[in-house]
Amino acid sequence: MNIGLDFTHDLGHSGIGTYSRSLTEAMIRIEPENLYTILTLQNQIPEVRKHFPNQSKLVYSALFQNPMLLGGSFKKLIRNRHKKIWIKQAQKHDIVHFTHQDYFVHGIPNAAVTIHDIIKLYNKTFTITDKTSPRFLHTEEMINNACQIFVPSNFVHNELLHYFPCCRNKIKITYEGVKSIYRELAVDQNLLVKYGLNPNSNFFLYVGRLETRKNLDNIMLAYSYLPDNLKKDIKIVLICPSEKKGTAKLKKKIASLGLSNNILHLTNVFDNDLVHFYNAALALLFVSFSEGFGLPLIEAMNCGCPAVIANSSSLPEISDGSSILVDPADTESIRDGMIQISENRQLRQALSEKSLLRAKKFSWNTTARETLKGYHEAIIA
Repeated sequence: MNIGLDFTHDLGHSGIGTYSRSLTEAMIRIEPENLYTILTLQNQIPEVRKHFPNQSKLVYSALFQNPMLLGGSFKKLIRNRHKKIWIKQAQKHDIVHFTHQDYFVHGIPNAAVTIHDIIKLYNKTFTITDKTSPRFLHTEEMINNACQIFVPSNFVHNELLHYFPCCRNKIKITYEGVKSIYRELAVDQNLLVKYGLNPNSNFFLYVGRLETRKNLDNIMLAYSYLPDNLKKDIKIVLICPSEKKGTAKLKKKIASLGLSNNILHLTNVFDNDLVHFYNAALALLFVSFSEGFGLPLIEAMNCGCPAVIANSSSLPEISDGSSILVDPADTESIRDGMIQISENRQLRQALSEKSLLRAKKFSWNTTARETLKGYHEAIIA
């Protein structure tokens, strides 16, 4: 099978970046006889190669100009050129897979796509979508065009069927996996000190982007409602990349709540260090208004880190009874979850054991097998 994989999107430490790289590596392990071609931007091959240092099976193609090469005024023009290149290149492959839905190109009969979520279709309450909006119509066109659709959870599967019932026969659930580096280990306290924590500190942990849907405002507000003795003993560590403007806004919010000495914001923590935070934390706080899967949750679970999670979207499905559920819109509910997990050592231990057991159900090899199965089905159809 000749497979083309879209890597024209950002390769940063985002969930979709992790998905794209981990899926590619696992597919090569499962079916090494296939030809795998990475299609990326001009001058990006050296950067992409860094993520696949030991993969001799990969072929690289960099025919696409950076959309911002000539500035924002020419972005649309370059995107249109991308489409023409994609249509031509797709003919050389049995299937091409757009692993980031925002980069999907219409008009390619052998194009598969991963729809990680439909969060961008919702309003500010993450509950209602406008079926007349350009983004909704674009998503509908993408679904109609794609030969195969992959989704990371039953939650996203059901959302798509609700709004786009026509996709029923070409949608496939491929749960995501967890990197092997995320595991139980002895915490390096010196490493945590390097990041600004005191040795053996108690802390709640948040890992993710700095976005409204991630619900950081309610996390911090709920924390501010904790009894003074708990706030004195337990800090919050926020690990979220952000630009200067976002960092300044977050810092201002923290100060307005009087929590400047209680909350530590870190922006660049790589896998080798992040695993120590997961193992050291009292609990992960992951109370997003909406998630398609939630990689930080499964990473924490594989480290035996208990979690306080939202009782909505994909998170209860992924956790399956191994976390404390709270209402993401209710700060008292979030606060009570924090109190419950911080004051009950036996509960933390029980949730840790359940998390480790549940996490075994998720692996990138399984994701790859199901994805390859989807490719074969689409080609035969």
